[in-house]
Amino acid sequence: MIQTSHAESSQVGLPAERRTIPLNVSTFDESEIEKAIAVLRSGFVTMGKCCRQFEQDFSATLDTPHSVMVNSGSSANLLTFFALANPQLPVPSGKRTPQSGGEIIVPAVTWSTTIWPIVQAGFVPVFVDSDSASLQMDVSAVENAIGPQTVAICAVHVLGNTVEILRLKELADKHGLWLIEDTCESLGARYSGRPVGTFGDFGTFSFYFSHHITTIEGGMVVTRTDECAELLRCMRAHGWARDLKSADTIASKHSDLDPRFLFVNTGFNLRPTEINGAFGIEQLKKLERFNGHRNQAANCWLNLFSDLSERGLMVPMQIAESAHPAWFGFPVVCDCPETRNGLREHLTRWGVETRPIICGNMARQPAMNHIRHRVHAELKGADRIMDCGLYWGIHPQMTADDLTYVAQVVHGYFEQAGSLRNAA
Repeated sequence: MIQTSHAESSQVGLPAERRTIPLNVSTFDESEIEKAIAVLRSGFVTMGKCCRQFEQDFSATLDTPHSVMVNSGSSANLLTFFALANPQLPVPSGKRTPQSGGEIIVPAVTWSTTIWPIVQAGFVPVFVDSDSASLQMDVSAVENAIGPQTVAICAVHVLGNTVEILRLKELADKHGLWLIEDTCESLGARYSGRPVGTFGDFGTFSFYFSHHITTIEGGMVVTRTDECAELLRCMRAHGWARDLKSADTIASKHSDLDPRFLFVNTGFNLRPTEINGAFGIEQLKKLERFNGHRNQAANCWLNLFSDLSERGLMVPMQIAESAHPAWFGFPVVCDCPETRNGLREHLTRWGVETRPIICGNMARQPAMNHIRHRVHAELKGADRIMDCGLYWGIHPQMTADDLTYVAQVVHGYFEQAGSLRNAA
């Protein structure tokens, strides 16, 4: 249990010595290392029984029918949007059929590999605003952006928080839209008691080194229907039939072809390795403990920075009443860009690693000058997040001393800035 107090962390002045506070540190230990060595010694290192076991364990943890492992969270998004564009996609009654040029509504505050697969699969991203308090997609903006060309909504659960996903699901169902949840930064977060990533037609997850659990590199797509799961498995590996549950039935229809090399769709090579799968099996056992530690650290900082928040100088990410977060980092939005810039430089000098809040307003990134897209209404919230926001790390290995150090450094900055303003 992490315990510290406001008094310990708001002492006048900065810490006596500089320390290094990285965004993340390694969370694997001998259990993962031994499993990886066992895989190497087995001689079977390509996608096999460890990956299948991890998929089963992941489905059980999230209470979802189907999990399909891939080699990264970015690949999870790539596979999902190309499945959405695939002619063999099973389209339920009442659901819009995705076609080339169809629009997919996305939050302006997101990561690039949410957007690139949408474009690469032939769809048009439509940016809507994000709430500067919660950092999440503005559901009211989504409703106003839906038009005749809209085929899907892509919700992005940002930095361990959750979108108001039930409202989005209601909108998607009302208009016959596909709902995709990019959950790469929020594994283990819940909304109304249910894991996010499991509300939509597809949910994507990332197991990169700095994420809630790691498989070194790796990702997962979850889906609710057998047909969509089969399509994902087929497209994950070249359009090959051999990994499908229906492989024997398909082969019987093409008896003139070698069943070992039977291709029934387009596809990629997005397969993970057995080492990734073995890591995932062990890391998943630790997810609840990891997230509990992350949330304890966040709650400590929320208490320690309450004075700054009340004054509006630096406001941490706000969590909805129905949400149970899995804090990915500790994002804050400052009162103005000058405060954010000064705080960022101050934190860097004192060894506290920081990042922007994802890509900020993605619509402002120069790559979008060359990409067909649409911006729906103003993106004031996304602009504020981009211009005034940053985050520093929360990870399961953080100690009370780490939390105290960061709090002292942050308070020290605002004390110095206040003294300078008073002197002026």
